[in-house]
Amino acid sequence: MSFVLSYEDFLNEALVTVKRKYTDNHPANVVSDYAPVREKILAFVQEKGEVTIEELKEFINLLNEETGGKTTTKWVSRNAKYFKVREGKYTLSAMGKRVHDSIVKL
Repeated sequence: MSFVLSYEDFLNEALVTVKRKYTDNHPANVVSDYAPVREKILAFVQEKGEVTIEELKEFINLLNEETGGKTTTKWVSRNAKYFKVREGKYTLSAMGKRVHDSIVKL
């Protein structure tokens, strides 16, 4: 009966592990599998490969018009772990790629 979830698995079914736990000093990182803004922004950066901050601002503004949300460019600085910045170009970091790939597979 592998289709029956344990109580722990039932409580954490919406979490996706993006970094495994190796020791107590380096715990696992988990993210929710439902974050529409994060999914769309990471998909945009993954699709383009490299984007400038202006392109990212424009995309966020279009996203706000489309969804009626209030996302700002502060989202990028708060979630900097998902991006690498080189010479003013944003690309996905290793964690950003893992999150994007794990969410796309679901």
